[in-house]
Amino acid sequence: MASLEEIGEIPHLADFTYHKTLPDIDFETMPVPGLDADFYRRPVGDRTLSVGVYRFGGAETHRAWGWVGEAHCAWHAYRDPATGGFHGPFQGCPVFRLLRDGDRLTGFALGSGGLARQFLLDERFGGGPLLAGHSAGVPDRGGREREAEEQPAAGEQCRGAR
Repeated sequence: MASLEEIGEIPHLADFTYHKTLPDIDFETMPVPGLDADFYRRPVGDRTLSVGVYRFGGAETHRAWGWVGEAHCAWHAYRDPATGGFHGPFQGCPVFRLLRDGDRLTGFALGSGGLARQFLLDERFGGGPLLAGHSAGVPDRGGREREAEEQPAAGEQCRGAR
């Protein structure tokens, strides 16, 4: 059985087998155009560990991982666009919010506090001007940042390993 420390580390994809790709991942029953995810799996004892690698417009935004069949992620980490490293890992699901203008989806926000970033849809994805990966005060500390992160509020959680 994998230890808490083992699953609490950012997964090395070389240890996993590709499972599937889902385009335009849905959140709160709404597909988010341009947010795609590749899912990888690996057996651990009698369970299966799954990691989702999420990309917006082709650039990795975050990873979330946990056990197949569980309702929520065990861990997540955000990709730092400035360094290519990760912030995290953090326990639980990533903080993820849809951005709307009335009934129109305009993008999504990922993370909280100093790690918060917004990703806006452009014409390719049915929205206004693109501001993908816009940094909102993300500190450039490199490597794995373990800042405390706010817990996701209701409606801001992932749907678990796929």
